[in-house]
Amino acid sequence: MILIIIGRAVQFLLLFATLKISTTLLAPAEMAKVYLFAAIFSFFALLFINPVGMFINRRLHAWNNAGRVQDYLKYYWSYVLVSCLVALLLLELLIQAELIELHTETRWISVIIVGTLLFTTVNQSVIPWLNLLGYRNWFVGFSLGTAAASLIAATLLVELISQRAEYWQSGLLIGQLLLACLGWRVFYSRLNARTQTSQPTILHVNTLLKFAWPVALSVGLGWFQSQSYRFMMEPGLGLHALGLFAAGYGISAGIISAFEQVFTAYLQPIFYKNISNDNVHQQSGAWREYAGAMFPSLILVSFAIYATAPELTRIMLGPDYWSASQFIVWGVIAELARVGSGIYGMVAHARMKTWLLLVPGLAGACLSVALIWWLMPMYGSNGVGVALTISASAAFILTYAFTRNEFAANLPHGKLIKSMLMGSALLLLAEILREAMQASLLASAVLLSATGSAFMFFQFILLRPLWQGNKT
Repeated sequence: MILIIIGRAVQFLLLFATLKISTTLLAPAEMAKVYLFAAIFSFFALLFINPVGMFINRRLHAWNNAGRVQDYLKYYWSYVLVSCLVALLLLELLIQAELIELHTETRWISVIIVGTLLFTTVNQSVIPWLNLLGYRNWFVGFSLGTAAASLIAATLLVELISQRAEYWQSGLLIGQLLLACLGWRVFYSRLNARTQTSQPTILHVNTLLKFAWPVALSVGLGWFQSQSYRFMMEPGLGLHALGLFAAGYGISAGIISAFEQVFTAYLQPIFYKNISNDNVHQQSGAWREYAGAMFPSLILVSFAIYATAPELTRIMLGPDYWSASQFIVWGVIAELARVGSGIYGMVAHARMKTWLLLVPGLAGACLSVALIWWLMPMYGSNGVGVALTISASAAFILTYAFTRNEFAANLPHGKLIKSMLMGSALLLLAEILREAMQASLLASAVLLSATGSAFMFFQFILLRPLWQGNKT
């Protein structure tokens, strides 16, 4: 796990650099366009690619043991290409119908959206699959390489050509493409040799469809819950307001996502390996270990972000975005609820009952859109934050309610209480330091360093049983 932590720590620094450089080079209106591009890409990725990718994750170990990965993945890559063409067609129809506005020339759409969908899918497939198969060195190296290459290419294009969102996004695409090619080659060289030529049967297709279509619907609804606000804010409040809100909200989302990825990178290979059979007791134990590590640590992360919100904004964003600190709290609550929904959603994945996720997804999506429509005219950007928080919390509660009876999904309540007490200590420490120092960049750096050190110590205490358990 130490390798994963070090790798993710460096990746977090690269995330920080990406946020700082992008918000320094790009005006809020241009950053708003970046967020709109990302929302469109994630919609098609979640709807078309993510469900099939999850199914492959669920079956990868069994396929590799049987020497069938190469054969099955031929069909997957063909499916990805077709999905890109369908996405381009649908996007053109949406634009022609004036249902969405991306504020860019038509020539950029296929390059940015479809290119990103294709090469990011390859990148974010083969590199995590290396981790699932146990090649963590390659996984960490390629993940860091992707982040670094994307940042360098984006910065160069913006500095040398134009400070526009289109060039920033094109640079990110170049980084994804370069490391996707390298990851592809290494992944295929590490697979078990074919034992025989394998073709999917009707039974295989039916199993995939039974697993994937509820996932596609639930993640599509999740997109409406968590990202459709970007297309509602743009005509209602303007690109500038959208850029500020998404930047502040994105600090919480980015940090929580980074820590989530640390744990999933380490724990998901173990989890998927332990649920590869139909033993309900083994699946239950795998989920308890997974959730017992994730929940307390991410609760502590959320407290740390909230405690240092003003300082994080000054350090991580350009001066034009410092007022966005007010939106960080909405991102903390909503993202914690999102992660919680994902953790309990793994119960449905383990039991191959992904239809359990449909009602929570539908409720979250409907609440999000309805509340934004109601609250945004009265409270502006903060109304959007309230709507996202309520809808994410409702989706989490419903996901828990629908999956809790599948097997004994008990959580370590003692560790949860301990993480909350530790988080409260971080809040107190940050407030004391803030009162003791005058506001400045140096004071922000000192407060973040002190609070961050205490946070890391508390995380070590929470995670020590996990490390000790894996040593024995």
